[in-house]
Amino acid sequence: MYKGEVCQVTAESISIEQFTWNRSSRSVKHNYRLLLEDNSKEDEIWIPAFELAGAEDGPNLLILAGVHGDEYEGIETILRLFSAMQPEDLKGNVLMIPCANPYAYRGGTRVSPDDGVNLARVFPGKQRGTVTEKLAYELHHRMIANADFMLDLHSGGTHYAVASLVGYYHEEESAFSRRCREAAEAFGSSLLWAHNEIAPGRSVSSAQSLGIPWLYTEAYGGRRVRQEDARMFYDGTIRLMNHLEMLVDPLEWPVSKPVIEPKTIYSDGNFDHSATAEEDGFFVPAISLESEVRQGDLIGTIYGLDGSERQRILAGSDGFLVMILGTPVLRKGDPVYLLASEMSG
Repeated sequence: MYKGEVCQVTAESISIEQFTWNRSSRSVKHNYRLLLEDNSKEDEIWIPAFELAGAEDGPNLLILAGVHGDEYEGIETILRLFSAMQPEDLKGNVLMIPCANPYAYRGGTRVSPDDGVNLARVFPGKQRGTVTEKLAYELHHRMIANADFMLDLHSGGTHYAVASLVGYYHEEESAFSRRCREAAEAFGSSLLWAHNEIAPGRSVSSAQSLGIPWLYTEAYGGRRVRQEDARMFYDGTIRLMNHLEMLVDPLEWPVSKPVIEPKTIYSDGNFDHSATAEEDGFFVPAISLESEVRQGDLIGTIYGLDGSERQRILAGSDGFLVMILGTPVLRKGDPVYLLASEMSG
């Protein structure tokens, strides 16, 4: 059971250029439609923004979901949280964006069909770029730049099966890294992914460039929400808010017990570095997600529909299987798997 009763909140429609996250607000619960384009009412494009301002001062937390339009776990988490939480429950301010990329969401795709651009590759965006670049610009300047902490909720989406985990920035002897690591541990996931490098263009690289600590999640995906992932996301977000000392009464928010000794894997976390297919065909995996593999182990085989074996895909190194293709029909050049290390470099 999730805390809270049915919540009826009327959305206010304004241009995104008029929106300001007022972090000095107190005792406010507000729902915005942030209009992105001056279209007809039947086709207006807008970002939903949920503002919760506690009765007391505290940190400013930004929670993003739907950066990719086929990832639904984070959207569900935010909808539940906004329904359940009231200003009197909080210290500080929470801004929740359940669908950060309405272009991709309406197409059910990873990239925006309007311009073919991946929002998670173009931060901090361009004020006069494509629709996705302009979207990244607004998210960076109006939301991320005003946060004290950012949580970005991702999953595997349509095509990729991804281990359920929390990612964070890892650097020895760094105060910034310690804040990210402590938050990751507080989130309570059984698997942590430590990144000593952050590729440009991501929401988290935007936050990092501004000195804002961050976490992100991944989960199995498949354009559906598994109950175990829904629970991890929801409970983890509550635990993060408690870690940030944002809950007036943490006992009012019972959650499952966190994992005390999570497993940590290491790499830059860049899915663009995934091993890719050399042939078209039908992929049959030989191992399961989260397997530990040795260099040369069989990951899977690509077959033709005539039964021919077109490519045996072998592990390029030792590692932990953090992603594997979830949809079996593939084309040459499609990502197939990604390994992370179990030992810090």
